[in-house]
Amino acid sequence: MSWLACYLFCSGLLLLHKDVACEEYQNVDSTMKRQDVVVLKCAYPQMSKMIQLSWVKNIEGVKHKIAVYNPSRGEHIFPLYNQSVTFLSTSISGDIQLRATAAEEGSYQCSINTFLEGVLLKQFAVINPDTFKAKFAKGQAADTQVLLVPDNSMTLSCGYLDGDKVVQLTWQRVTEEEISMIANFTQSQSFIGYDYRRRIQTDYMPHQNISLTIQNVTTNDVGMYSCHVVTSNGKWTKLFDVSVEGDITMFLIIGAVAFGSLVLVISVVIVICVKRRKKRKRNKKQFKKGIAERNYQRRANPNSYAAPDIYDRANSRAAGYQEESIYANL
Repeated sequence: MSWLACYLFCSGLLLLHKDVACEEYQNVDSTMKRQDVVVLKCAYPQMSKMIQLSWVKNIEGVKHKIAVYNPSRGEHIFPLYNQSVTFLSTSISGDIQLRATAAEEGSYQCSINTFLEGVLLKQFAVINPDTFKAKFAKGQAADTQVLLVPDNSMTLSCGYLDGDKVVQLTWQRVTEEEISMIANFTQSQSFIGYDYRRRIQTDYMPHQNISLTIQNVTTNDVGMYSCHVVTSNGKWTKLFDVSVEGDITMFLIIGAVAFGSLVLVISVVIVICVKRRKKRKRNKKQFKKGIAERNYQRRANPNSYAAPDIYDRANSRAAGYQEESIYANL
């Protein structure tokens, strides 16, 4: 790689810390910002049989084992990382969760041994948030707005060559937490990111448009894309803001459904409350009517109704009373 390409990549694309070597990050699949929790995704492509998946950390050129997953024997995390590393719920995907501190900054590698395809490698760099500054940061206006349709192909057109010789061509996807390398072509080498090796097509010929086509796009492909071109006569950068087609329409539909559901619930509640109120009024009216009828009966026949128990006892005593003769022995 020429010194010019190295300089442009380090200073123009990532703006990494001064003491970080260009060679260490020039062909990294994913550059992550260190946070309290960092997820490193090494998704198993499932196009061949997995023999074993392993994670290592490169420290000063020495590989330190982090974790291993074997389909028949399960997962194993080495003692040094027992407290800071966990496999995610579906360990066959190979994704791990790293509870990061300053000590966890550095270079990580996921390797998958497969039958037929051999060894698949994915490189990660976890860096300090202060050094995680991309030239294409959030807030910078995109040159082109692109709408993707899930399960279809998406083509990004970077610009036209005018007979110039391409020195470097770099495609990246940039988010607030990650810089994913899609492709990096120089005069001496070609590098395609792990997540895009089966999905992209790149074209650049003299007097033709430089373009990138990503196949089978999903909503996970939404974000900011950058194309950086260095030619024998100049350089340029183009930004693409990619979103999902129909986002606004879907939002309006969801909002309308939610509003309709809310109105329906409120209407049902109101109807129930009105019915209950009418029922209470009807019961109260009947209760008052019953009390009025009983009062009327008391006034009409106080002996038989007002105090029926007293009336009955009095009558029973009167009926049972008879005069009897009293005899005395003198």
